[in-house]
Amino acid sequence: EEPKGEKKDSKKIKKKSKKRSKSKKSKKTVEDTVAKGAASSQMREADIISPKDSLANEVTAMD
Repeated sequence: EEPKGEKKDSKKIKKKSKKRSKSKKSKKTVEDTVAKGAASSQMREADIISPKDSLANEVTAMD
């Protein structure tokens, strides 16, 4: 009976870790999408207001 219980436990752990990595991946994708959307909308806004300012800000941020 011991090996049977061991097999069951390892299967349970495998399933758990798989689920965890999947949720982590989807969470990252959502965060990336939100960050990209915020960055693009911010850049667009800055470009409309003053393209020179947004360029200067980018150079300063890179430095």
